[in-house]
Amino acid sequence: MLIGQYSLNKNYQQERARLHDAYSHAFHGVLEQVKSDRIDIGWLIPGLLESSMSPDKALKSIKKIIDTNWPQIELQSQIISVFLFDKDTQLIGHWGEARAQKQFDDWLGLVAKHEITYDYIVCEDRCVHFRATPFLHNGDFLGIFIFGVDLADTVLKLKNVIGLDTAILTRHSRIENPGILRLEPWSMNAMALTEHQKNSALLKELSKRHPQALPKGSVILEAGGKTYDLISLPFDDSNDARMLIIEDVSASLSSVEQASSLYALSGLLSLLLSGGVLLFLLIGPTRRLRSLVNVFPLIAKKQYHAVARRIRPPKHAWVKDEIDVLEDAAHALIGTLQELDDQVNQRTQALSKQAKELLIEKNFIDNMLNTAQVIILTTDKMGMIRTVNKFTEQLTGYSAAELLGKPFSELFFSAETSDLLLVSNGIFDRTQSQNLQFECPMVARDGSELYLSWYLSPLFIAEIEAESAHEILVVGLDLTERKKSENRLTWLAEHDPLTSLYNRRKFEKELEHAISLALRQGHTSAIVFFDIDQFKYINDSCGHQVGDELLIKVAEKLRHITRKADVIARFGGDEFIVLASDIEQKQAEELAQKLCSEMATVVIDSGGEQHRASVSAGLLMFPEADCGAQDLLASADIAMYRAKEEGRGGWRLASHDDIGRKAIKSRVTWKAKIEKALEENRFVLYYQPIMRIADRTITHYECLLRMVGEDGEISPPARFIEVAEQTGLIYQIDLRVIDLAFSKQAELLRQGLDIKLSINLSAEMLSNPDAFAVISRFLQQYRLEPKHFIFEVTETQAVTRLQAAHDLIVQIESIGGSFALDDFGVGFSSMSYLKQLPVNYLKIDGSFVKNILHSREDRLFVHAINGVGHGMGIKTIAEFVENQEILEVLAGIGIDYAQGYGIGKAMPHPEFHQKNIVG
Repeated sequence: MLIGQYSLNKNYQQERARLHDAYSHAFHGVLEQVKSDRIDIGWLIPGLLESSMSPDKALKSIKKIIDTNWPQIELQSQIISVFLFDKDTQLIGHWGEARAQKQFDDWLGLVAKHEITYDYIVCEDRCVHFRATPFLHNGDFLGIFIFGVDLADTVLKLKNVIGLDTAILTRHSRIENPGILRLEPWSMNAMALTEHQKNSALLKELSKRHPQALPKGSVILEAGGKTYDLISLPFDDSNDARMLIIEDVSASLSSVEQASSLYALSGLLSLLLSGGVLLFLLIGPTRRLRSLVNVFPLIAKKQYHAVARRIRPPKHAWVKDEIDVLEDAAHALIGTLQELDDQVNQRTQALSKQAKELLIEKNFIDNMLNTAQVIILTTDKMGMIRTVNKFTEQLTGYSAAELLGKPFSELFFSAETSDLLLVSNGIFDRTQSQNLQFECPMVARDGSELYLSWYLSPLFIAEIEAESAHEILVVGLDLTERKKSENRLTWLAEHDPLTSLYNRRKFEKELEHAISLALRQGHTSAIVFFDIDQFKYINDSCGHQVGDELLIKVAEKLRHITRKADVIARFGGDEFIVLASDIEQKQAEELAQKLCSEMATVVIDSGGEQHRASVSAGLLMFPEADCGAQDLLASADIAMYRAKEEGRGGWRLASHDDIGRKAIKSRVTWKAKIEKALEENRFVLYYQPIMRIADRTITHYECLLRMVGEDGEISPPARFIEVAEQTGLIYQIDLRVIDLAFSKQAELLRQGLDIKLSINLSAEMLSNPDAFAVISRFLQQYRLEPKHFIFEVTETQAVTRLQAAHDLIVQIESIGGSFALDDFGVGFSSMSYLKQLPVNYLKIDGSFVKNILHSREDRLFVHAINGVGHGMGIKTIAEFVENQEILEVLAGIGIDYAQGYGIGKAMPHPEFHQKNIVG
């Protein structure tokens, strides 16, 4: 019945789908026929023209022909409108209805460009088929005809083909036509409709039941006691117009329902007939089987005598059925169960007595084991856990139920420990007295790691057979806290606590190993040494917490961009290093470039201000002949600072061909000395007096830097400044000089001494966009006024960084400070730079001063500089004034100030000044 019902429905659905497809093909066939049946005069009219006509006259002649013949064309054809355009798509004229003209622009250009025919259907209050046809004159493209044909007769032609009612539905138009059926829920009009009176009621009912929109495809509608299938088909070029086919399917549905009823009736009769036959055949055996089933609860209750009375005695017939066999088995089962019950009762009494004795012994042992603060458990020969004490559960977090019957080896991390347990079983089998002790970690239930010392001993119980009695006693002593302390100390010895990277000590060990491995296996490896540009400024200006955050983010980024096999370490401060083993130079260069690029994406926020990381790196390939770890590190270090010299944010490949051994060792040695001197505050200032020549008074001092060695030796700046500039430490030295000078000035002011201090600034400080902010911060810190200081830069530094120098000079002078241009005359020697550098003092280089007594050229040059300076309102200072004679010559020229050994040498404290003298 179900299969028949399914087949009927399936066949009906397939038939309907076939009909829907046929209706769609018929509709499109009728539509194509309507398009092809209209009279196309686009090729006819141009043929009436004379070939000698010009294009303009030809178009006018065509317009005149259509004007004359339009009534006849409209009457004898289905054409309701004609439009004439020239080849530039300009309208020449139109005849008939002008509807849809605004849509021509979308495809006139396409027809004109490709000279092809274009068809389009437009539906408003009615549907019109438009065809755009290009035409020629004398073989040249002259213009475009557009003909419009009314499609209202489509419904009648389609009905003649398929024999069903049809309708054309379009969107509401702006033209009100009382003769057209309006379907308000859909905002549509029934432009054409067969059997108007009957079908208009159907369409209104359908719009009420589906008010959202006209259903696409097919929809079933029951109305007036009949069932209709309404099929909606779209026109080719318009989604707003639909062809609706209305088919009465009541008869076909009725035939399907009748066939289904026949299937149901036949299935029910078959079911009743088969049920009657089965009932007749099974009623007797079923009664006997039910009687037998009812006695089984009595067997469960051990009522054997009642069961024997209710079951028929065993048959001795020659033929027995299955129920007879079952009854015989029930009698045999009763006898067996009675014997077993007697045996069980006897054994139960004996076991009860033994259990009481064992329980007493077990309670004693359990109490003793559970009070011990060590893990105590036993395993069988296969390593399966048989017993555990309470402390095991407390320490590991596993319950006894989770541990019993599980392999003891599953508690351990490594396969090596599991193998050790298997070996221990063999030892116990051979010696029967050998104990085993080892230490290893294990995992607790919560995932934490425990570290235990294990003691394994064999157990033998003489009263039981040896094969089943061989067990192992396992005792575990918790050493977790002690191991954590040891591991922490070991970790700290090899790692940087802030970033968790390797420290310098561990890295040097790894580098030594990598060098020997590279030599032995014949491959190349690389180290990339880098530090963070301007880290000292970020650390000082934003605080150590922000600096630490930047170091942590750089370490995280470093882990992300390096290989798992690479060794990465923090060397100290803002220096990091990467060891990439077994790598070609091209890959190493890509790693260095990637490192510089990726680090530029690291950003930290500090008080609403963002700081983006920038690194400079040195790349070195090894092994190199006769180069140990320290030599390689030194070369990479120098390459890094050469990268800084070439511009921050990049990298430099170290080459032993252009870096001398002595130069490397010297720079590395001095770099270490500078770093340690900064750390231990062993930089000091010496003060050289500067005399005002006019009244021979000391008005200010130049602060000269000195470094005190660990042995107390005083080193002048010439020995370490170049290394500081190359290694990027010059900025930290600048900050230290400013700090020392400002501190000294505050002390002098407290003593009542009003003098000026002249401070030298490096090119690094001059280029730093935050230089003015740094100086302002120190002024606020020591509560000083800028008028007490003169800041000096060399001519070369100022000219090569002209804009930065100009900006800083203007900023310093705006708050009352002064600026001096040092070593003037030996650099670019261009007076024009003074226009762009509004300094207060010009310090004439000593090379022109020291020979001024004997060199006419030097005297003229000094005289010229002085004249230009005074002309621009700049005071002049002569350096290298060694004796009184030079001082007199300078006084005659009109130099304002003198400095040199003839005035006074640099001293640890200002000594020659006079109180209350203002320069």
